[in-house]
Amino acid sequence: MIKINNKKLAKFLGFKAIGLLILLIVIAAISFIMIQLSPIDPVKAYLGQRIVSQEQLAIMGEYWGTNLSLGERVLGWLQTLASGSMGFSLIYRTPVTEVIMQKFTASLTLMVVSWIISGVVGFGLGVIAGAKEGSWADKAIKTYCYIYSLHLHFG
Repeated sequence: MIKINNKKLAKFLGFKAIGLLILLIVIAAISFIMIQLSPIDPVKAYLGQRIVSQEQLAIMGEYWGTNLSLGERVLGWLQTLASGSMGFSLIYRTPVTEVIMQKFTASLTLMVVSWIISGVVGFGLGVIAGAKEGSWADKAIKTYCYIYSLHLHFG
């Protein structure tokens, strides 16, 4: 029977949670700084080739918050986050949580389908290679697997 030391587990999980929090703060800070330092105007990039008046451009800039300083943007984001909301997507015009859930569902579906296909194909190739050990099919499957595993390590 395996005995779990609850104090060590709590300490381990605590350190992992603190590490995750630090990582998220650093990533958020880097994201805000990169957006601030970018030479590209996000409103003009979003509009592309559409022609709009300076007035409309100013309205969109205010809507997107490009007229705010870096500190004001970060503070606003942190206040929204502290209130339990992840904010509102300016592009999709829906809450960010809904956008994440839509994208997460699609990603999860893609992941599950690809995992099933790779499992079936891998099992099938393994059976063929095992049944015809030493044949050209076995050598071709082994070569493919070696090359594929190298791609995962060096790619």
